[in-house]
Amino acid sequence: MACQHVRRLLADRTGSIGVVLALFLTVVVSLCALAIDMGSLYLERRTMQGAVDLAAVAAASDLDRAEAAAQATLAANGFGAVRVLSVVKGRYERDRTLAPDVRFEAGREPFNAVRLDVAAPGQLYFAKSFMAEPEISVSAIGSTDARATFSIGSRLLAVRGGLANAILGALLGGSITLSVMDYEALVNADVRLLDFLSALAVELDITAGTYGDVLDADVGIRQVLRAVATAARAQGHTAAAAVVTTLASRADQSLTVPLDALVQLGPLAHAEVGPAHPGLGAGLDALSLVSAAAQLANGKRQVAVNLGASVPGLLGLTLDVAIGEPAQYSGWVTTGQAGATVRTAQTRLRLVAEVGGTGLLAGVRVRLPLYIELAHAEARLKAVTCRGPSGDGAQAVVTARPAVVKAWIGDVPAGGLATFNSSGGVARGNIVQAALITVTGRAYGEMIHAVGEDLRFTQRDVDTREVKIVSVRDHLSSLTGSLLRTIDLQVEIGPLGLGLSVGAIKSLVLGLLTPVTATLDGVLDPLLELLGVSLGEVDVRVHGISCGSAVLSG
Repeated sequence: MACQHVRRLLADRTGSIGVVLALFLTVVVSLCALAIDMGSLYLERRTMQGAVDLAAVAAASDLDRAEAAAQATLAANGFGAVRVLSVVKGRYERDRTLAPDVRFEAGREPFNAVRLDVAAPGQLYFAKSFMAEPEISVSAIGSTDARATFSIGSRLLAVRGGLANAILGALLGGSITLSVMDYEALVNADVRLLDFLSALAVELDITAGTYGDVLDADVGIRQVLRAVATAARAQGHTAAAAVVTTLASRADQSLTVPLDALVQLGPLAHAEVGPAHPGLGAGLDALSLVSAAAQLANGKRQVAVNLGASVPGLLGLTLDVAIGEPAQYSGWVTTGQAGATVRTAQTRLRLVAEVGGTGLLAGVRVRLPLYIELAHAEARLKAVTCRGPSGDGAQAVVTARPAVVKAWIGDVPAGGLATFNSSGGVARGNIVQAALITVTGRAYGEMIHAVGEDLRFTQRDVDTREVKIVSVRDHLSSLTGSLLRTIDLQVEIGPLGLGLSVGAIKSLVLGLLTPVTATLDGVLDPLLELLGVSLGEVDVRVHGISCGSAVLSG
């Protein structure tokens, strides 16, 4: 009997749908709960991503306090208690030719970007009874575009006298006869970098492309000077434009200018030709621009000038100048972010002055051969900070280091100055060469500034064309004077002059040459200013500061 009841129960199908439905509803409700939790996690991740994006921009805006800025922004957006917060400083290159995943390089200095990696536990509502809370991880990259345009050797002093014409003419390969007013017009004329590059593009017939394409092109010195004139005229400097046009007509048309050694644009090299860009609004003085182009165009890298007896107090003065190749990846003027560097070219000078002798040396020419080597002076953009709603509180900090200066009294071959891969030797200099008396001498001195100094430029300094100087010497001291005080003189007296006093001859020679030192300093200073270098000093000018807001970059 019992067996029959069991068989009937197993064979009875009444209510089976209800059982299946109950089981199905259990699964459906569980799946719906899981879907709600997944949707909630997705929304939570989206919300966290937005907060992290804002935090990355805040951190990039204040790189010195990046972690604190990121934490404050996350807390303000409800994510103050994250499980993981990684703040990694690095460098972000806004180069469209690079793949997006390699544009940020962690740890690379100088920093201009921050990558945030944030992890926090996700909130589960239904599924937490049977699974652990998952971890939500998001990342964001913020970068800043603050940059500055700066240069070395722009003291903006008016260059006077015939020496400037002689040197500039030798560099340009033509006869130059500019007046003091002409030089002052060039000094006082600021030309916009954008106008200059746009005029160059017209000269080169580049209607489409980037400013990098312009700087990569071969260009003659006359085209560069005409572009300077066009840019000066666009700013209303008609007198300076006329002077530069005259220089262009007299320059050797065979000379070419390596533009990438004249101007370095950094990331702005990828900007398209034509549209205005705030980073290209910096102003450059026309004289420095013309002088830099002339030096770069001088293919021989060495010029010789014989000033004859045109310098008061001297019977003769000859000058040889050799200008080395500019340092790689450094233009005369550079636009870039923190870390951008500009350097001067190596420079060598051979200066020989002659004065008339008196007393025992009456009728004899007394020589003072001076040889100077200047290494690279350097300026490096340390930081650009932007404050205020419109960047009116912008500041740029430039670390500047003067060139190492080595100077001798002695003779070197005039034709070998431009062999910069060889230091060469400095022989004892012939001071007096007479029938009865021979005097030779040698002295050495140097100026070294091993550590750079920080120069801070405000927007007001930019507007007033302020030039700041790092000096390694006392401005009242004379390099040639200090050399003469330490000179080792050797006197040889012939058989017919045995009664002559060696000490008296040395005193006479020093007495004749001492006044020459002030004269040579008066020649060296304007010469080096024209070449954009200085003895024991480095001049730095910031031409413009561009404050781009921090942006989300990845």
